[in-house]
Amino acid sequence: MTDEISTSQHAREQFIERNGLQAEASGMPRIAGRLIGIFLLDGGPISFAELAERLQASRASISTNTRLLERVGIIERVSVRGKRQDFFQLHSNPFTLAIEHSIRESLRFNGYVDELLTHGDLPAEATARVQAAKDFHIETVKALEALKTKLAGTGWALPVASSPSSTES
Repeated sequence: MTDEISTSQHAREQFIERNGLQAEASGMPRIAGRLIGIFLLDGGPISFAELAERLQASRASISTNTRLLERVGIIERVSVRGKRQDFFQLHSNPFTLAIEHSIRESLRFNGYVDELLTHGDLPAEATARVQAAKDFHIETVKALEALKTKLAGTGWALPVASSPSSTES
């Protein structure tokens, strides 16, 4: 039975680390990806101190990366009655929020392009490259909107994390 626990724990740790590597390959901090891995496995609420201990990371690194994940809607800060420290849990629908974030960023980029094309005096080749980038973002928004609609139509969401009854949002 010890081997089963050990194998299971190894699989969990490997998942968390691979999540960190994937995040890093995508331009995010590795620690943010490792945090996502923990929250996908455990849901939460998980205390700030426990996150630092589990990842053997500094409090500053945990703070920076939990703020990042809060900002993009992957996790949310919650309070636990009788506890003074910060707790976090996986947001109930982080993937839809991530889609919405990507849509906003693509639309923001297109606004920059519109301003540049309106006021910039660009050579034809530069205009074509910038317009191609805008077209890419337009198609990205369409695809993400379709995905968001599909997910909403199926009622898709993550299972709710089992949390202590003393949790307050």
